[in-house]
Amino acid sequence: MKRCLQTLAISLAFLIVTSIVGYVTKYLKLGFWENFGIATGILAVGAIFSIAMRKNCTVKIISVCVNAVSMGFYLRSWYVNRGFDNPLWLMLCVSLLAAAYLFVFILPLYVNAINRHYGVYLILFTILSIAGYVCLVVLTKTTWVSTLGYFGLLQLGFIITMSMEGHDRIWLWESWQVASYTVAVCAVIILIIALSVTEGGDGVIDGLDFDVSGGKISSPRQIKPKDETGAFINTNIGN
Repeated sequence: MKRCLQTLAISLAFLIVTSIVGYVTKYLKLGFWENFGIATGILAVGAIFSIAMRKNCTVKIISVCVNAVSMGFYLRSWYVNRGFDNPLWLMLCVSLLAAAYLFVFILPLYVNAINRHYGVYLILFTILSIAGYVCLVVLTKTTWVSTLGYFGLLQLGFIITMSMEGHDRIWLWESWQVASYTVAVCAVIILIIALSVTEGGDGVIDGLDFDVSGGKISSPRQIKPKDETGAFINTNIGN
């Protein structure tokens, strides 16, 4: 439960920073390409720095913050492209709704039948989330709904990385760092939609890949392992 609550708190903080940056940047009076370019530059520089300092745990948390700022600029580029101007209070409320989305994912794990078939549950939840995201972002024009779509996609990144097996603090920080690079997926979608509504527009975008250690998937609601004597083993996450 502690791992789930910590991830929920970090993801909410990520969205709040994104919302604040996305709101404040409207005063810079920048166009779509200026905002998109700044966001991409921040994301790229942060990724290079993270790779160069990948053994430094503090850098992992800094990377999450940097990516939140980058997403704020991407969000502003989306608003400029669509002619949106959401107030800060609305963006913060959408952040809370996106946090509720992650909570909705966590809650069914306390039904043992669902938790035992976590892999199936994760796949179904992901498919339904992506389908819902497409409907929200592409088929609607309501300002807060499209924002919720991007925030939901970011939360899905935290859900997927939270599902990777790991039992220490460094792994937990790394999972948050990897999840924050879902920003790159949002950037690609924003760019594709922007170019699709521009006559004669074309462009090329490079994907950003970031490996997570391990590879196995397991429920974040884990029962503490026992040693040969039957005593619980302390995993030390969050301690």
